[in-house]
Amino acid sequence: MKRSLGLLLLLVTSMGVCHAQNSESARKIAENAAAQWNAAFAGGRVEDILSLYADNALLLQPNGAVAKGSGQIRDFWQKLIGQGDYAMDLVDVRSQQDGTIVATVRFSDLKTLPNGGLHSMKYRYGGRVYSVLKQQPDGRWKAAVQRWGDDRNT
Repeated sequence: MKRSLGLLLLLVTSMGVCHAQNSESARKIAENAAAQWNAAFAGGRVEDILSLYADNALLLQPNGAVAKGSGQIRDFWQKLIGQGDYAMDLVDVRSQQDGTIVATVRFSDLKTLPNGGLHSMKYRYGGRVYSVLKQQPDGRWKAAVQRWGDDRNT
C-alpha cells in the first residue's frame, strides 16, 4: 500500500513538473513568435509578416470579415501597415493538449515623440489578437488561426 501511494505521489508530482515545463516552453515559443512579428512590423515588410502564417491560415478581422489564404491576408496587412507602426505585447499563453499554443497579445500603435525621434511611445489600440500557433513540419511555429478584436468585444 505504501509503495502504491509512493508511486502515485511520484506520478502526480512528475505530471505537475511536465505541465510547468510545457507552460514554460509554450511561453518561450509565444515570446519568440511575438518578437518575429515585431521585427516584421518594424521593417514594414508584409511578406515577412505573411511568412509567420501557416499555408492554410485564417484571419478573423476586427470587422468580423474572414481573410483566407495569403492573398486576402496580404491585403489586410498592406492596409494596416500603411497606417502606422505597431507592436505586439504578449499578455497570456496557453498550451493545448493537441500541440497548439494560444497566444494573446495586445496590439499597440507606436508613435514617435516630437523630441527628435529618439524615443517612442506606445498607444493602446484597445484590442487583442488571439493567435493559435501550430508547429509546422519544418519545426517553425506559425499562426494557423488569428482573431482580432477590441477589449469591449472579446
